[in-house]
Amino acid sequence: MIANYTESPVCHVDDMADGELRQVRVGDTDVLLARADGQFYALYPKCTHYQAPLENGLLHGHKLICPWHNACFDVRDGHRLESPALNGLPTHEVRIENDQVFVRLTTDKESRENPMATPDESNSETYVIVGGGGAGAFAAEAMREGGFTGRIVMLTESQEMPYDRPNCSKDYLQGKAPDEWMPLRSEEFYQDYGIEIYTRQYVMALHPADKRIELSSGKTITYDKALVCSGGRPNALPNPGSELKGVYTLRSLRDSQLLRELGKQGKRVVIIGSSFIGLEGAMGLQKLGSQVDVIGRDEVPFRKTLGEKIGRIIQGWHEKAGIRFHLGRKVERIEGNGSVSDVVLDDGEKIPADYVLIGLGVKPRTDFLRDIPLEKDGGVKTDEHLQIADGLYAAGDVAYCPTADGLQRIEHWKVAGLQGYVAGLNMAGKEKTYNAVPFFWTNQQGKRINYVGHVTEIDDIIYDGDPENDDNFLALYVQDGQIKAVAGLQRDQDIIAIRELMHEGRMPSVENVQKGVQWIDELKKS
Repeated sequence: MIANYTESPVCHVDDMADGELRQVRVGDTDVLLARADGQFYALYPKCTHYQAPLENGLLHGHKLICPWHNACFDVRDGHRLESPALNGLPTHEVRIENDQVFVRLTTDKESRENPMATPDESNSETYVIVGGGGAGAFAAEAMREGGFTGRIVMLTESQEMPYDRPNCSKDYLQGKAPDEWMPLRSEEFYQDYGIEIYTRQYVMALHPADKRIELSSGKTITYDKALVCSGGRPNALPNPGSELKGVYTLRSLRDSQLLRELGKQGKRVVIIGSSFIGLEGAMGLQKLGSQVDVIGRDEVPFRKTLGEKIGRIIQGWHEKAGIRFHLGRKVERIEGNGSVSDVVLDDGEKIPADYVLIGLGVKPRTDFLRDIPLEKDGGVKTDEHLQIADGLYAAGDVAYCPTADGLQRIEHWKVAGLQGYVAGLNMAGKEKTYNAVPFFWTNQQGKRINYVGHVTEIDDIIYDGDPENDDNFLALYVQDGQIKAVAGLQRDQDIIAIRELMHEGRMPSVENVQKGVQWIDELKKS
């Protein structure tokens, strides 16, 4: 409890301009002070996701955006607006007297839930969520936030309640995050809001015509509305030996726990796949003590996503840490007598291995859908409200959503959470359009790269800063004559500003950027 609800003067009215953020001290407590449209607001100063300092973020209108992973909050009431944060920010009282801004502490809490309805037994409707990942977790809360009081049922193949899946390849894999950090919510939270979670449930068929779901147990569930957010299954290695003991994937909490124990034993691991999961897994296992070899088909990691220059730089970070690369190569077979002993490449090279990690991407898990057209990769098309049929919605890795650049299917945690949130609100009767700009982050040898937008093919790259010599830079990716995506290292505010301009359709032209027009500062001012 805060003693006597401490109040302090924190600044003069003219000390801050609209859009400015400042961390101030009230008694012994740090507070974030924000000014928007001439009004001052006081809030908890750290993001409720991973405790990033919000004074380093950006204020766009009344939307406060976290610098690390772009969670968004409303400064007027602290409500969480966008994932990956689940909770909002506590607020404090602000008053103006004699041109002085005073802040009065009203709580010592570090987070607050968005207002949500509680279940009402008189409401006989049932909403079913197929999938227990980020999209499902945010959807369940959005249904309650949108005022739905009926029954919510979540069916997940996982053995666990919804958890922080990105951490499975990051700090948790490295042993830097304790088990208690991983659940998104407590069991009590789900009980309080009447969200029924059934683990180890395998959906065999979903029939939209009669709104019926068949489970592998033989049970059948009928629904009024349902959300398909079943995520993806890791792509298997089609080569001989992939069935041997010691061949693993990194998709779940259990996978991460198993690999973490293997990593501590100092064994030899071969990682097949040189993209995000493969190299985050390589970093984690190397830090635990494993000897790591990475095999990749491309000559340069991340070439198709981040470009050759940045890909080589990231490769260098990993090589400096002791990770060995075998690039431009394919796996011929995995050898072993019952368990893995070697991985043989297409040029005949044989790499000794005690275990193998497969990181070859995922395929949408939609094989249970009946009478719903599927794309070639198994994804499903949604409308702007994420609906795919009467009373049926989709979100996350399975969903192709309409954008200004056509249909896009994005496999990122923040995107999945936001799509789940929008779908949940719409299932509760809202009419919210999904039109977000994709965002993701990756941690490569302790360096966080943030990426906003989406390209299917890179035509050109414009750099602000020198990736080979600077400790911060932006890479602007051009496709069809327009800047469609941007990656940044230690340029958090710039990435946020770019994300907002992309959303508003106000990105600068390629010509102006190439001419050296000073657009970055103007970005943040806007």
